[in-house]
Amino acid sequence: MLKATTAAGQTLIAWTEGMGWKKGGALAWQLYDSNFQPVGETGHADGVPVWSLIAAFPRAGGGFTILY
Repeated sequence: MLKATTAAGQTLIAWTEGMGWKKGGALAWQLYDSNFQPVGETGHADGVPVWSLIAAFPRAGGGFTILY
């Protein structure tokens, strides 16, 4: 699991699901506002490769980028 936060206080929590030994999985994430209340639904994306890690960073113009 990882956490990234913008200067405005938005926080992104991201994690992998279904990963295992020699097995890829999926990425999941949830965005929170500055009061740490969830914003929208949990997001999902398939295709995290075997042996891969995830990383996230806030973008200067707002929002986040997640790498996997």
